[in-house]
Amino acid sequence: MATAVATRGTAPEGRNRLLVIGALVFGLITAVLLFVALQNNDDGDSAVQVTTRDVVVVSRDVSANTILTEDMLSVEAVPADQVLGNAYAVTNLAVGLPARYPLQAGEQVTSAKVGLDEITEEDDLALVLPPGMRAFAVEASEISAVGGNLLPGNVVDVIAVFGGEEFGGFTRSETVLQDIAVLSIAQEALQPVPASSSATDETEDGAETGTGIEGQRDDEVERQPDAQSVTLAVDLNQAQQLAVLQSQDDVQIWLALRRPGDPVVDDPQPATLGSFFDPPQN
Repeated sequence: MATAVATRGTAPEGRNRLLVIGALVFGLITAVLLFVALQNNDDGDSAVQVTTRDVVVVSRDVSANTILTEDMLSVEAVPADQVLGNAYAVTNLAVGLPARYPLQAGEQVTSAKVGLDEITEEDDLALVLPPGMRAFAVEASEISAVGGNLLPGNVVDVIAVFGGEEFGGFTRSETVLQDIAVLSIAQEALQPVPASSSATDETEDGAETGTGIEGQRDDEVERQPDAQSVTLAVDLNQAQQLAVLQSQDDVQIWLALRRPGDPVVDDPQPATLGSFFDPPQN
């Protein structure tokens, strides 16, 4: 009887022990499955975050107009969403090209940050020319150059005065160019300085490119009333127009100073001497 009673007393304890063990095993399996699920999710997120692209960067600080060499460049894996437009992927494409403006160590090298030709003189006027523009000099005198009051950085309109038999025997003036930047008066020119990081130019397809260098008037610049030339920033077609006009003996070039930002005048009317002598209208 005692033995039977002892057996019946231990049965519930065994069942409880099994339930506890089962619960522990189930909890452990659940924890393992949850860990695996979280790990897989983290791996997926990490794969998205670490998607990279190879990009050429400068391995040390580089001054403006420095020819890039192989030892100045390296390739780094950069998060795809941080890669700049037109960034080089291999170093040999950038080797031999000059930096258009200072580059800091680790900075990505893009086609907008390098030029094609080295400029060997730091005060070279070519450095301040916007992309696609030309520096073109026109003959000037104190009178034709706004009384000698022009300064580099001013903006002018170009007026041509035609006269003589070649032009019908009468004198006529026409505004041939408007809103033209003055680069220099004789040898008093804009000074090249590094452009701000926000300075950009827009290409024909709307893409923005860094300008790299911009012109700045020297604080000690002086007016040159005796200057015989004024150099303007024009495009190639405008340069050809000015060349043709200056080649004619009976054509004079006059410059009219304008306020920066003033709108261009549409179809400015030419002036002739005849307009001053028209009979009054009844």
